[in-house]
Amino acid sequence: MYGAGSELSIVSRSTMSTWISDRHFVDEIHKKRRRVCKRWRKTCTRDLLYRRLPFLSWITKYDFSKLLSDANAGMAVSLTAIPQTIGYAAVAGLPAQIGLYSAFMGPLMYIFFGTVREISVGPNSVLALMINSYVSEGGVAYAVILAFLTGVIQLIIGLLNLGFIVDLISAPVISGFCSAAALTAIATQMKGLLGLKFQGSNFLGVWRGVFENLSDINYYDAGLGFLTISILLIMRKLNCMMNLEVFKGQSCLQNRWISRVLWFLSSSRNASVLIFSCLAAYLLEINGLNQLTLSGDIEPGLPTFKLPPFQIERQVDDDEIQVLNFSDICAEIGAMGIALFPLVSILEQVAIAKTYSHGKSTDATQEIITLGIGNIAGSFVGAMPISASFGRSAVQSSSGVRTPMVNVFSSGVILLALGLLMPVFYYLPKAVLAAVVISSVMFLVEYEEIKPMWKSRRIELLPLVITFLSCLFVNMEFGIILGAGFHLLLLLHLGNKPKISVGEIQAINVIKTSTPESTMVNTSAIEAKRIRLICDRSLHFPGIETFRSRINEVIHDEGCEKLIIIADLERVLEMDYTSLKVLKCIYADLQKREHTLIFDKANDVIQQHLTTAMDIPVSAFIQITRHNVTV
Repeated sequence: MYGAGSELSIVSRSTMSTWISDRHFVDEIHKKRRRVCKRWRKTCTRDLLYRRLPFLSWITKYDFSKLLSDANAGMAVSLTAIPQTIGYAAVAGLPAQIGLYSAFMGPLMYIFFGTVREISVGPNSVLALMINSYVSEGGVAYAVILAFLTGVIQLIIGLLNLGFIVDLISAPVISGFCSAAALTAIATQMKGLLGLKFQGSNFLGVWRGVFENLSDINYYDAGLGFLTISILLIMRKLNCMMNLEVFKGQSCLQNRWISRVLWFLSSSRNASVLIFSCLAAYLLEINGLNQLTLSGDIEPGLPTFKLPPFQIERQVDDDEIQVLNFSDICAEIGAMGIALFPLVSILEQVAIAKTYSHGKSTDATQEIITLGIGNIAGSFVGAMPISASFGRSAVQSSSGVRTPMVNVFSSGVILLALGLLMPVFYYLPKAVLAAVVISSVMFLVEYEEIKPMWKSRRIELLPLVITFLSCLFVNMEFGIILGAGFHLLLLLHLGNKPKISVGEIQAINVIKTSTPESTMVNTSAIEAKRIRLICDRSLHFPGIETFRSRINEVIHDEGCEKLIIIADLERVLEMDYTSLKVLKCIYADLQKREHTLIFDKANDVIQQHLTTAMDIPVSAFIQITRHNVTV
């Protein structure tokens, strides 16, 4: 009985301990689940939902008056977008319909995810120019793959809050990049403007081709092209005519109607010249009098929704077809292209979003996410990479837009053009298309930045010029990387090279140590010359040697005289480990040479690091309350 009872007792204890451990395990699972749920509730809030889906904040307040305003703005911006996007497709070396595909899918996504109602997204001159070199190698498929990759990277950057990366590209670098892109885009359109046919897509190549083929210029194309540029520039200025004296005596009603008419003529100038040039070319063609170079057949119809071309076939020669999978395509595009397209696109998007933020803070992260979604969605309809367009955004803003619903109307008009108007664009003269692009991008040359930069920070003209020249004469990708890298190096050089001013302290009335237990010390009677070194910024390893060199210069200039060197650290907010170690060496070296180094007004953190980690005595730290200095 005793043995059986012992066995039962042992089994019971074993079962009990197993039950307790299982219960403890279950409790731990419940605790972790509660913690996860608590974090989820903190993260998934109503505010976050409204940030990620901004249309929820305005869709419930949408009314008929806003609908009319958005419809008006949508019609106006679409009249600008259609000729511009066809022209940018030509800049990129793509068929005209690709530009229109890119102009409707991005805006549709912006309705749901965009935060700034004035922004119009789609193709622009800078991205079109960057795409050109890739299209010449891989055709339309490479442009679509670039749109997909650009969108994926932008979506990752947005979701991980990595938008600060674009802050590494400075304003002078952006100015140089945009100016070079504008001049290169103008150069690429000279072939269409002058009716020439030759190989060449970069700045130097195009101009070389123009001068080599001067005898082949089509003077009908050239005349029409330069006339169109003149008309577009004049129509662009029609909005300013209301300031003329002739209109100041008109009634308010007359002024309002005149203003609206002038605004409409100005904002629809691209569409106007497109319509009239197509009509003129058609009449010349049917009468057998046409001498103009026409755009030719453009594929009509709406785009097919399908996966991007992750695998393509390329004709190598008459008997061989090369099959490239997705990894092969990415390898040919290269890491530089894959990285730069998202960054340049984000730069333009965020810059324009800030321009139209009306003083409010801009949710740059949401704009990046929206841009990523728009590019990914565009790749499924065969679009090229997109970003915000400053010209079309200006039209949209001046048209009285009320909400992002404007994109429904602008996209609708573009889809209508794709479905019905492609046969009309057969008669579109290439010279007119080139004129539309040139008159749009010529204002991207930021020459006005040079004067204020020269007056304020001349040194920053260097990255601007380097970026401009390398983008213009090498390529866009290399230029922006070189310019950004150079400016960062310049910033490191200037920012970590402290200015050390030297002055002689004639009399020190009171010096007190920074420790509470210390007593006031009067050093006026000390037989040593007192030299004060004032550092103007924090000390880091690139600049600490400047501090050491300055001390050695002072000692050399004073000869063999004993010195009390007072290092004023009031403006030194932090030091890295290298600087701390070098200060320790300087302190020890000066002691051996019978000089004294004293640290004045060092903050608590720096003093703690120097005393605890570098074994510099506390007595070396003082705070001078009154002194006379001769510089």
